[in-house]
Amino acid sequence: MSALEIGVAQAKSSFSEIMGRAAYGGQQFIIQRRGKPLAVLIGMAEYEEFLVFRRAQRLLRFQRLRDVAGDMPEDEALALAQVVVEDVRHRGTT
Repeated sequence: MSALEIGVAQAKSSFSEIMGRAAYGGQQFIIQRRGKPLAVLIGMAEYEEFLVFRRAQRLLRFQRLRDVAGDMPEDEALALAQVVVEDVRHRGTT
């Protein structure tokens, strides 16, 4: 099911309805202002799946870091880990 794009005014006036459609019908909503996406409304189950996915992606990054760090001195490994943490924060889940 693709996301339905709606404006802020429509989201505000029918919030209860769209919340129900997201929660119980699995509908996704992209809420826009002046044609620009601002937020997404999804059901809790889908949000929880997203959190699991994001955590898995972060764990993969740290596993790769561990593989690269290998026998690296501790101070260098910590510096590299900090770079990875900042990258994860900056890029999010991608």
